[in-house]
Amino acid sequence: MESLEFIVGIIGLCLASMALWTVRRLHQELLRLKREQYNLERKVGALSGKMESIIEPLRIQTALLARGQRVSDTLIRNGLLYHEISGVEAAQWLVPSSSSLNVFVLDVRTKAEYAKQRIPGAKLIPVEDLEMRYQTELPIESDKILVYCAGGDRSRLACDFLSRHNYSNIYLLKNGLQGWTGPLEGDSSGPLIQIASKSRVSSPSVE
Repeated sequence: MESLEFIVGIIGLCLASMALWTVRRLHQELLRLKREQYNLERKVGALSGKMESIIEPLRIQTALLARGQRVSDTLIRNGLLYHEISGVEAAQWLVPSSSSLNVFVLDVRTKAEYAKQRIPGAKLIPVEDLEMRYQTELPIESDKILVYCAGGDRSRLACDFLSRHNYSNIYLLKNGLQGWTGPLEGDSSGPLIQIASKSRVSSPSVE
């Protein structure tokens, strides 16, 4: 009788061990599935963000076309909101004998930087003032609007902002004034003042 009870006890212990092992395996499998679900959700979220970044320029350009504005097929094909241009090419636009383009030059630096050195004829609208002033001071009918700053960061913000506010003719000067090869005017007795602006221009959706 005692032997039978001993055998039953051993069997019960084995069954309990197997049950515990099964529970642990199920727990590990559940954790694995949760990790996979988390990773999958992250990938889906990242993919959604990428898709939105691709679709958004097309939405903006479609809205511009609906307004009757011309949009460059290059921008549409490349999914971009504005052009980028080198200082050499941009300088050619401003030579009267070689171009009949109506080019508006926009300087988005500070007043001090503008006074120091600037592209001849450039209009100063600091990037932090752009949202308040662009509608009254920026001609939408210009063939091209060339935007520059000291190195390119602030002008990139300005180009992004303007492109989302019905301007399809925006050109970013690559590397800002550092990449400019044309003439300059202003008090150029010293080196260029370069100020890294922390300001941001808000970019609401297309009106």
